Amino acid sequence: MSLLGKPLNYNRGSRRDARYRRLQSRVYNFLERPRGFKAIFYHVCVFLMVFTCLALSVFSTIQEYEDQAIAILFVMEIIVVIWFSIEFFLRLWSSGCRSRYQGAVGRLKFLKRPFCIIDIVTIAASIVVLVMGTSGQVFATSALRGLRFFQILRMVRMDRRGGTWKLLGSVVYAHRQELITTLYIGFLGLIFASFLVYLMEKDVKETKFSNFAQALWWGVITLCTVGYGDMVPETWQGKIIASFCALLGISFFALPAGILGSGFALKVQQQQRQKHMIRRRQPAATLIQSLWRCYAADEHSLSEATWKIHQVPLPSPPPSRASSSFKHNASFVARLPTIRRHKSQSLHSPGNPKPPSGGSGRAGRCPRMTDINASSENLDEDEEPRCVQLTNQHKGAIRFIRKMKYFVARRKFKEALKPYDVKDVMEQYAAGHVDLLGRVKNVQTRRASSSFKHNASFVARLPTIRRHKSQSLHSPGNPKPPSGGSGRAGRCPRMTDINASSENLGKCFERY
Repeated sequence: MSLLGKPLNYNRGSRRDARYRRLQSRVYNFLERPRGFKAIFYHVCVFLMVFTCLALSVFSTIQEYEDQAIAILFVMEIIVVIWFSIEFFLRLWSSGCRSRYQGAVGRLKFLKRPFCIIDIVTIAASIVVLVMGTSGQVFATSALRGLRFFQILRMVRMDRRGGTWKLLGSVVYAHRQELITTLYIGFLGLIFASFLVYLMEKDVKETKFSNFAQALWWGVITLCTVGYGDMVPETWQGKIIASFCALLGISFFALPAGILGSGFALKVQQQQRQKHMIRRRQPAATLIQSLWRCYAADEHSLSEATWKIHQVPLPSPPPSRASSSFKHNASFVARLPTIRRHKSQSLHSPGNPKPPSGGSGRAGRCPRMTDINASSENLDEDEEPRCVQLTNQHKGAIRFIRKMKYFVARRKFKEALKPYDVKDVMEQYAAGHVDLLGRVKNVQTRRASSSFKHNASFVARLPTIRRHKSQSLHSPGNPKPPSGGSGRAGRCPRMTDINASSENLGKCFERY
């Protein structure tokens, strides 16, 4: 049934195609995306078989175990080639479940993947090794030993999704600036140290630092703290330079290892945090779905499709036990005459209204829930109710259940929002502090702008205030200030006027 409450029609061909696609996706996920006990067990068995072939290849190079190892390895190679060939064709067929690999062009794109190329090379190399080993030619042994290198590539194909290589690449790319800096400084130290040692040791008799290339070899071995001891400076100047070169190697050539180690640790922590964030998707989706269902089931909502799932009756479950079905049939047969008698009385009673013949056909076919429940008990087993009309009590119960589901989903979502570790808590506090500072700055800006507007309006109204003040001073009811006496008394207004003007200014400030 669709979202609008309309039934979806499927023909037989589409169902067959759906089963075919489902089978393809299952095989593809089993081989390319192993999840579950069966898939992991299968890939572990493949890894053990490849590792056994590699161990037998190692033993075949030992003269004491060469004959026994080659005999066992020959049988194992046949099994592995057949197994990997079948698996390769299954991978090629099942890749059609993805849109990018459908059709001939898509299959060709799938074959261009690096791991598919490795599969083709290893299978072809194994077939060539088996054919040349059984032909009895003279160059068979040398060809076998030359093609065993391609069989080692089987260990690379174990990581089909390339997770290890992607992780290493992401760590190197994230810390590329630090790695480039350390390698650059280390390379400069290598060049200068090797050249200085070459200058100090080239004139010594029977010296091994006869050219700059040998000095570079000595510098690489010394800076990498390997120290083979095949080349040692003999002069005291060369020994001093060699000591500084060794210290430089410890300080700079060991930095990339520490950078990569810290990068891996940070990447693992980031992946764990991403997993914690992914776990929030299910509670968030459940919360959104519950909230939408509560909104659709509201009294003022016009949605009708939300009640469709409750109007379709559930099919009668099949009898689980023979005894329970026998008891049910026996009780129904015993009550059959009484049921028919009550049914005929209820149908022919004068108070029972006849069903309407006109009007909407759906309304005539859909009685209420109480009528369906009462009549379904009186019908035979073959008859089932077709439609159900919900009453206000049923809708209220459904709203209550949906509200409860919404509260449960909200509680689970709040639990999923808990921080992963202490660093997340610190980041949340830091983000909240930055937000608070931004809001305070915004409030200060608004306050400054409002005070500026108030000052501008006060300056604009200043001539009017002075005019009113002069009119009030020279009004006929207002006594004139004495002309004689102190000049200060003539220039100063009364205290009441000053208080009134200050009160007006205070009211203006309070208004803004």
